[in-house]
Amino acid sequence: MSKGAQIAVAVLSVFAGLAWLLSASSSGEGTFRYFENVSAFLETSQEEPSRRSFRVHGFVVEGSIAKDLPNGHVDFSIEDPDRVTARLSVRLLALDIPDLFKDGAEVVVEGRFEHGRFLANRVLAKCPSKYEVVPGTEA
Repeated sequence: MSKGAQIAVAVLSVFAGLAWLLSASSSGEGTFRYFENVSAFLETSQEEPSRRSFRVHGFVVEGSIAKDLPNGHVDFSIEDPDRVTARLSVRLLALDIPDLFKDGAEVVVEGRFEHGRFLANRVLAKCPSKYEVVPGTEA
């Protein structure tokens, strides 16, 4: 094989590898698998690998927030508003919490699930909307 053919094969191999890598990383939902509620997450979390990252939506359980200053984390639980039996124990691996984070707050947690606990590296507190339409009235 000539030197030019060897270079062409090497360049094509690099392009094919990069194309495969880009298509694999951008397919589906990206690096996170999103769950709309705690119930759906708990039903499928046992079959997912623990190194995979998840986003889970829920509401902070009243009285469940506990800051551990010496160890640098915050523990709390989230649940679905309509199914209080579905609760997920969460450990935020930081002390930096959003201003809107409090009991009953609507949150999205990002992280991984290990040994029965969700280890969050990020918590997003959703802002309650002041402009919701009152039932029985027009928008």
